[in-house]
Amino acid sequence: MAGDAVAEVKSRLDLIEVIGGYVTLHRAGRELTGLCPFHAEKTPSFTVSPERQVWYCHGCHEGGDLFKFIEQIERIDFRQALEMLADRAGVELESGPRAARGTGRRRRRSIELNAKAQAYYQHVLWATPAGEPGRALLRDRHVDEALARQFGVGFAPAGGPGEDALARYLTGKGGATVDELVEAGLVHPQRGARTRDRFRDRLVFPIRDERAEVLGFGARALGEAKPKYLNSPDSAAYHKSSAIFGIDLARTAIVREHATVIVEGYFDVIAAHAAGVQHTVASSGTALTREQVHSLGRIAETLILCFDGDDAGRVAATRAVDVIAAEGVQARICRLPGGAKDPDELVRRDPPAFVQAVADSAPAWQVLLDAALGAGEGGSVDARRAAAERAVSVLARIPEATTRELYLQQAARRLDIGARSLSTDLARSMRDGVRRPARIVVTAPAEPAAGAVEEPEPVEADEPMPPWEAQLARVVLIRPELAAALRTDSGLGPDEFTNPTARRIYDAASTDPAGFTLRRLGGGDQRRAAGLLVREVPEFADEAEPEAIKQLMADCVRLIHEEAVRRALVSISAEMHRARDEGRTEDADALAAKLSRLAADAPHLRRTVAVR
Repeated sequence: MAGDAVAEVKSRLDLIEVIGGYVTLHRAGRELTGLCPFHAEKTPSFTVSPERQVWYCHGCHEGGDLFKFIEQIERIDFRQALEMLADRAGVELESGPRAARGTGRRRRRSIELNAKAQAYYQHVLWATPAGEPGRALLRDRHVDEALARQFGVGFAPAGGPGEDALARYLTGKGGATVDELVEAGLVHPQRGARTRDRFRDRLVFPIRDERAEVLGFGARALGEAKPKYLNSPDSAAYHKSSAIFGIDLARTAIVREHATVIVEGYFDVIAAHAAGVQHTVASSGTALTREQVHSLGRIAETLILCFDGDDAGRVAATRAVDVIAAEGVQARICRLPGGAKDPDELVRRDPPAFVQAVADSAPAWQVLLDAALGAGEGGSVDARRAAAERAVSVLARIPEATTRELYLQQAARRLDIGARSLSTDLARSMRDGVRRPARIVVTAPAEPAAGAVEEPEPVEADEPMPPWEAQLARVVLIRPELAAALRTDSGLGPDEFTNPTARRIYDAASTDPAGFTLRRLGGGDQRRAAGLLVREVPEFADEAEPEAIKQLMADCVRLIHEEAVRRALVSISAEMHRARDEGRTEDADALAAKLSRLAADAPHLRRTVAVR
């Protein structure tokens, strides 16, 4: 299994030795420092902790474990880093990260057969009469042969009565068995003596990884045949939830632009590249997943969503924003102008317009908030009230408190209502767990009204971490088993943390302490966790370690709880003032009584901590 391989590699390799091959390190107490390889600097801010086996740069805020360093320095994905380090450590990878779905040998064989299948499909498309329907479709989409060959596009023939043209080719000249073809997802499982190709009479797009290895295929039907698009089934090589179409051709541009454009379809990717937007990929025919966001977030700071202009595309973009936010990556939304159905249509009509639309993409939360406010700005009381409800639904989904507050102030100003009132509604919504996406329609960009004032773009930055939350997060990173004990014995829940990274660290460590590693966290959280780990925790150096740590944790829990009580006091007070302003005397009195009780009890609210 991948987890076993990672642990074995880490046990055999020394972090200092590996990083020392790239960076000149100097001893500084219990740690080592050097010039960061990821940004230009004259004063060393790059720190490596041999004890914790993590690295962190205090200048650019990158950080992580051994694998994260190799991924960053070599600009490769996790699997490539695993293979590279396993080879160095002398660890034989019997299976890949998807061990449950097949061994490494089966994965390699599937990739070999997929490469042969791609070559076959390409030959059919460009060199045989059977490929003419595919060539006609490409002409209709304005895709020339050079561009199609760059993406490896081919054509799967109907195959005649046996429907097994590819199977016959690969079992003959390719030397494959039918079982191997089934395993690779190229043919359907046999029924009696009959073998049927999975793809027939379709234009075929190879789905490749960053090394251009063919993992599987996506195939488009001709005419009105159903389904319109058909993908390879999950196999030892191909996993729909993590595959990214076009990543092999887009990777260099993504690194250069620090961003990637995500579209829905294969033709959309090809059209975008034709227009010069080469940092474009697609989510391989499925809704954007956390695995895909995690992979793209390694090499891109921003993900630009450029989905189809129909209702389904708008809904998909709205949902994708939450997935991206959960990984701590910035998101922007590109809105297609002129009623364009999708990027492919827009590029065929006006390539510069697509390039400009990508350049004009706005922060995702800004787009969603604009759509939520809609006609509420300057409208009637009812229109503004409805807009405020939609705005609260959007604001409740923003994980970073600072960003959320900036957008809240903007919404209150645009609706001409008090920020305190809107904040009260938001606090109630988040307290009640109402974080469902509102019914929001994101329309294509319109011309700005005369005299319109453009809103400043909120700054998306790491949320400051209160010192007590940082200290507790640091403890559970070092000793995850303490988090589980703390959650059981003190009842401290993740929701009491104000900082999203601290919250996710505590939640992951307390949920599965035995399996918790930095790799369980998203990219941004990994970096911030590494920054916590390279700092000293004196209690762990004390001879009376259990007692010192117990006291430290008790103090942190007390402060976290007191901060939660303080936030509740502020929220209830704001709600009480609103009730009085609106003449709801009975509600205001009830809230005042609740406020008095909480204020009186606050000094006595303490948690007892038992550390096992």
